[in-house]
Amino acid sequence: MKKILVILTGGTIGSRVEGEEMDVTADSPYKLLAQYQDRYGRDHEFEVIQPFTILSENMTLSFWNRLCSCLWDIPYEAYDGIILTHGSDTLSYTAALLGLVFCHIPVPLILIASNYPLGEKGSNGLANFRSAVELIDAHMVKGVFCVYQNNKGENNVYLATRMTEADPYLDQFGSFGGVPLGTMEEGTFRYLAHPVNPSLRQIREERRAVTAACPVFRRPVLMLRAYPGLDYGSVDLRVKPAAVLHYLYHSATACIQGEGTALPGFISRCREMGIPVYAASAKSLSGRQYVTAKEIREQGAVLLQNISPEAAYAKTLLFSQPDLADQGKGMEAVYYFENLPFPAENL
Repeated sequence: MKKILVILTGGTIGSRVEGEEMDVTADSPYKLLAQYQDRYGRDHEFEVIQPFTILSENMTLSFWNRLCSCLWDIPYEAYDGIILTHGSDTLSYTAALLGLVFCHIPVPLILIASNYPLGEKGSNGLANFRSAVELIDAHMVKGVFCVYQNNKGENNVYLATRMTEADPYLDQFGSFGGVPLGTMEEGTFRYLAHPVNPSLRQIREERRAVTAACPVFRRPVLMLRAYPGLDYGSVDLRVKPAAVLHYLYHSATACIQGEGTALPGFISRCREMGIPVYAASAKSLSGRQYVTAKEIREQGAVLLQNISPEAAYAKTLLFSQPDLADQGKGMEAVYYFENLPFPAENL
């Protein structure tokens, strides 16, 4: 009998509806296990822990610290896999962080969520849990993943560092690079061979842990996104962040003109205060570039190439903590497929 550890953290998949309000309760997530066993039998032994119960929009660095501490102490050799239930709002952010920190584990750690509370019409929570169990049973992968059924009924499998935030209209998640790693179909993992996807052999390779000890997130990172009219003068840096991550337009550009609206001036201001600035997602540093992209680089921003907002944020946060800020290769290394190949070279 396969043994699976289930970690419950709340979210819609662990919520209960009362009248017009939906909120998490301590006992609601256990309905998921009961529904699964009633419908699909008891061929698996589930061990359950519940480090906290929140709606995922309330996720903070403090909760991430508690979650990482919980996962760090798990004897992974005792389980065939781990399933982590989570809310959908910040699912892609937690996945990216865990993908980096736990890239070395020897079994699958699979994050799941639900679009509606369990038992409601159209809820995919049970389907996502079943796909996670089946992915563990397949013994084809190790590391950190997400599974989520989309509105077409496709049970997509995502690399944790590539899942992107759900859109606010259709509530559908995406995959940075345009394709998921694969799908679960009739209990079988169907790997999607594509130039942006690592091979199954690469996924199964041994990896060293990124950190020697469980990371503790003490210093926040300020994340900004380019948009027309962004006034950097309104950004208060008196509460000094560990770093700034500035996510750029798709052309790897941002505004370089205007008083208060020019990114190079903001980078200079950060540099004077000793605050590193990372910019993503950058294009290849060879070949033609927009003058705006060139000026951002020349002003001193560290460019992160071909990386999602979530993975860029998680990586910046991780390597901006005091225990890791001075680690040799740090931000430049690729730990868990977070940096994609440059499209012109592979597609």
